[in-house]
Amino acid sequence: MRAYGRMDSITAHREAEFIEAMLLAPALRPMIDGAGILGDYELDLTARDIAHHDRSGFAASIAAALERSP
Repeated sequence: MRAYGRMDSITAHREAEFIEAMLLAPALRPMIDGAGILGDYELDLTARDIAHHDRSGFAASIAAALERSP
């Protein structure tokens, strides 16, 4: 988080997506390990895509908190 004022909604949502993707990656790893050719790259893309399309879940609540923080 930035120390100089509130985040705009786009920055807050992108940071929230990043946090959600980091939390999703370990849960997705068992599914990707046996099937993927690209390994961690494919895992990261999948986690980021899920987080990006999450409009009312975990990423949205993180983004709202980041937007409100002073």
